Amino acid sequence: MSIYKSPNSRFWQYDFQQKGRRFHGSTGVESKRAAEQVERDLRQQAALGMLDNASLMTLDIAAGRWWDEKGQTKKDAARLESRIARMIAIVGPNTPINAITTKSMTVAIQKRRGLTYTKSKAKNAKLYLPSDSTVNRDMIDSLRPILNRARKAWGATLPEIDWEELRLSEPKPKPKEFAGDDLAAVLAEVKPHWHDLIHFASRYGCRLSELFFPLADLDVADHDDARVRLRERKGDDDHIIPLLPEDAAMLAARKGRAQAAGIDTVWFREVPSKVKGRSGKVLALKYNGAAIALRRAMTRSGLREAKGMKGAHAMRHHSAMQILRETENLRVAQKLLGHADIKSTMVYAHAIESDVKNGLAKLSRNSPEVVTECGEKPEKKQGTKGA
Repeated sequence: MSIYKSPNSRFWQYDFQQKGRRFHGSTGVESKRAAEQVERDLRQQAALGMLDNASLMTLDIAAGRWWDEKGQTKKDAARLESRIARMIAIVGPNTPINAITTKSMTVAIQKRRGLTYTKSKAKNAKLYLPSDSTVNRDMIDSLRPILNRARKAWGATLPEIDWEELRLSEPKPKPKEFAGDDLAAVLAEVKPHWHDLIHFASRYGCRLSELFFPLADLDVADHDDARVRLRERKGDDDHIIPLLPEDAAMLAARKGRAQAAGIDTVWFREVPSKVKGRSGKVLALKYNGAAIALRRAMTRSGLREAKGMKGAHAMRHHSAMQILRETENLRVAQKLLGHADIKSTMVYAHAIESDVKNGLAKLSRNSPEVVTECGEKPEKKQGTKGA
């Protein structure tokens, strides 16, 4: 059997050759016996030529191939792998991808909604149902990119799926923004090497995964025409944003330092050398480290309790609110955030509209009563019956 355990995954991997062609990827299972069965099934499918026709691929094969080509390079690969495994178990590993339809996914989604979980290992632990957002991530956001790649890159002919109809309704989070010394309070709760990253995120509204772009995607040769390409996006679409000259200068300096140190990100920390006169090490910052640092900072600064700011995504909300307040232009905000649908940007417009209404309400309650030239309050007119 050609299966093995990778140190980077909790699932067994397969790797075998059939008629001079190599087949390899994740089995999506943690048990060695189950992995051996998956590998036997794959060998049989390869022998029958089923793996040569992308439309006839089983979901397990398609997911393994997508993982090899795209998934394992994602910043949150470990979490994504677990979601894909749950989706495969529910839809069925041996389901041909050309048999996956809107109707079959409706059934699978309802099944996922009924799977309970516990928050502790106690015997009498309370059972919880997954939230609609969890179901959407597990069943839709995990499967959709696999089928998209099968159709676009592998030439598979697949049924059209109405993803919007399948997506469960999620409560729209109320956008939040920093006010006064809020951002300074966050910066005070993290190490200095996170400061530039936080300033950049709160200005440009990048998602945390998008911030860790490779150096090749950063063009800062001309500070007045600098830009960065963001690839870690929903739907795998690239997004280019222009950079202000001062940020381009900061990133250019960081890019040069990173290239000299042989790392592929502008976000790093420098560890001073213990030897006098010798430069220290430059260590790349990681996605998980940033996520943890920001969650802790939001809690310690009091913003989690006061405003519900839980982590890095609060900076994206802040950026969106700020650009919308300054420009009063939804299209500009949409362009900055990279929203495919302007409906997503409308969430921030509604939030600002709510602020205006609240302000008007306070103005109405606090308005002084009109007084006459003599400083006397005007008498209230008595209503006349029948008037």
